Amino acid sequence: MQNLIFSLNVVLPIFLVILLGTFLARIHLLDKDVCGKMLKLVFYVSLPASMFQSVANSNLRETVNGKFTAYALGSTLLVFFLGWGISKLVLKEKAQIAAAAHAAFRGNFVYIGLAVCQNLAQKESVPSTVMVIAFTAPLYNVLAVLLLSHYDTEGEKVKLGTELLKILKNPMIIAVLVGVPFSLLQIPVVQPVAKSISYLAQTATPLALLLIGANLDMKALKADWKGIAAATVVKIVLAPLLGTFGAYWLGFRGEELIVLYAMQAVPSAANSYIMTRQMHGDAELGAGAVMATSLLSIFTMTAGIWWLRSLGLV
Repeated sequence: MQNLIFSLNVVLPIFLVILLGTFLARIHLLDKDVCGKMLKLVFYVSLPASMFQSVANSNLRETVNGKFTAYALGSTLLVFFLGWGISKLVLKEKAQIAAAAHAAFRGNFVYIGLAVCQNLAQKESVPSTVMVIAFTAPLYNVLAVLLLSHYDTEGEKVKLGTELLKILKNPMIIAVLVGVPFSLLQIPVVQPVAKSISYLAQTATPLALLLIGANLDMKALKADWKGIAAATVVKIVLAPLLGTFGAYWLGFRGEELIVLYAMQAVPSAANSYIMTRQMHGDAELGAGAVMATSLLSIFTMTAGIWWLRSLGLV
């Protein structure tokens, strides 16, 4: 019972804030215009501040772990091919395969995973999360472009070089790069600036969770149920099971195991729907997968954390 309560204490606060965002959208306190502006605030200010703070306050000489980074990238590739393969078995239409496979591997680590890691580790800054964002997030974009371009028969093929340039311009990647010299050279950030950055960083998680809730739409579940089911099973069941078992078998423990679990256990990212729509995939199926994984992950993540806690791994 104690382990179950611990698991609920990790997961429930996250989803209660998401539900609050849904409620605020229903009463029109968070309308589309407000959400659009808040999303820019989170993307361009709050999350970069959080990333810079995490990097600058850490010791990268000790934090950077080649084995950890390689496993994070390798497990992402494994889930990518697993999701693609299962989607091809279950679905026939190219647009549906593209949408289901995309939602199956692309997780919402930045907005939900960070909160899970902070709650599990019981501290505001978890240095290993920086490695995931710095290396895995760009890989998501590269794999998405390759996958969606392969199935896009309507639009112009997207150039990988253009997408890589967009990755380098990502505010979070820039924040990580700016923070690297402060970490490696142990340069202290002057107190007034450090405090201001801390204030901004603290707004990242609650604002992001509210926006996720505000953008949830139950109508999205009306899309093809086979595709939604395939993406959901891979994303929040198979991915965390395989990813966490492999991480444990290779000797990852403590904070690193927590981050690797969260990376695979989080629901599909909203970006999977947006990018699928832009590249002529089945946007309705993509939205349905985001919705289904977001709703069901409250149960799968609680179960996963309870399991890890029962085994004494977190």
